[in-house]
Amino acid sequence: MGVGKNAAKVQVELVMDMTPMIDCVFLLMIFFVLVIDLSQQQLEDLILPKAKYAVADEKPAQNRPVVNIMQDGRVVVKKNTRYDPVKDGDNYGSIHALLLEMKNTIEGLEIETKNMGGKPMTLINDPLLIRADKWTEWHYVGKFMEACVFPQAAFWKIELALSEVDKEAKMLGKGK
Repeated sequence: MGVGKNAAKVQVELVMDMTPMIDCVFLLMIFFVLVIDLSQQQLEDLILPKAKYAVADEKPAQNRPVVNIMQDGRVVVKKNTRYDPVKDGDNYGSIHALLLEMKNTIEGLEIETKNMGGKPMTLINDPLLIRADKWTEWHYVGKFMEACVFPQAAFWKIELALSEVDKEAKMLGKGK
């Protein structure tokens, strides 16, 4: 049958079901909410000291160990208090255990054993990030840094977290 000049035009109405598209959007939203939450799992809510001169932390390693030192001197890793100066006092065994655990459980750390002063010492060539609150007494940070040379798991590369803006002054409306 041929199509002539007088042939009737056929109109077809297309209906598109948007349900699968909406399902995909909600699944993507759930995925991104979970991923964002997991990436912040290691970070405590601290007011970091403001840096006058700092190098941007543009490409941190995914497996970089992060330690948070709170105002009261507690060492917190992944929301768990691993050292409490009120309970532990001058016993830094829990910090040594934490560093050893990091060495043994964090995948992809570059580890080498060197002979230092006639004794074998495990050196971890990947940096450890220390995040300390602006008002944390520095002797707590210093004691943690001293523990980092623990011979069985020595983190000899340390990074300190600083902020580009003074979060506290910003909250009080006093500065940038």
